[in-house]
Amino acid sequence: MIIVDETKCIGCGSCVKICHEHCITLIDDIAHVNHEFCSTCTQCIAICPQQALSWDRVPPVAYDASRLPSPEQLDELLKERRSIRFFKESRIDRALLEEIVEYGIYAPTNNYELRAIVVDDEEMIKALDRILLRFVERIYNLVFKPRVVFSFLRRMTLADPKDKVKMESALERGHAFHHPPALVFVVGDRRIALSEASAHYALYNMILCAQARGIGSCLWGSAQIFIDRSRDARQRLGLGKHEHILGALGLGYPAVRFANKVEGKTMGIQWNGG
Repeated sequence: MIIVDETKCIGCGSCVKICHEHCITLIDDIAHVNHEFCSTCTQCIAICPQQALSWDRVPPVAYDASRLPSPEQLDELLKERRSIRFFKESRIDRALLEEIVEYGIYAPTNNYELRAIVVDDEEMIKALDRILLRFVERIYNLVFKPRVVFSFLRRMTLADPKDKVKMESALERGHAFHHPPALVFVVGDRRIALSEASAHYALYNMILCAQARGIGSCLWGSAQIFIDRSRDARQRLGLGKHEHILGALGLGYPAVRFANKVEGKTMGIQWNGG
């Protein structure tokens, strides 16, 4: 909750101007927050020159521009980031996991009620893998194994040969994914607009935080598609009635080390305007 320290507020109105929910007003030159309409975006805390606003009375800390990364450091960080699919068996300390996950709260969001479920129990991860493998086997037998069905769906661009190879590989090795020491599920109510996008913004914050601490990561799209639909998995994860898995991430110490930045990749850009 946004708290106003009336002894510090000077009535400058910066928080009123920045509030996109229009829930802050000045009364006798003191800021007052209507918490009924507050989305807790915390822009008001960030802009206050007197540090008169806080989150649950935890005082804000001024930015230190000298600690911001340079363009060269950002280039190194972003181009070093790669999905890690092979992990060491070493567990991640829970304090470090908590630190990584908590950075998700600083991402842009439209759903302020997201929460994270962290699974670092080996048996639970194996159980989720078995659930996913059953889905893989079912889909493979229905879609990819029958040649007639697969050929028809391929012509309709509804089936991808690459997925067929991945499924065959999973069924051959006996597990659906390479087990990371920890899984993070961001869950929330899909009825709130842009919830899945918000979840992935949060996950990307976690990815960069993990990377800076030597922890590898890999987004786990299958969790949203299949694990979320499994009654068994939902019960194991303790999901509420209206909660859904909006994004999932595997975390662990990398068992592989990449040596090179890939240069030359570009994103198509269309310029509009003069």
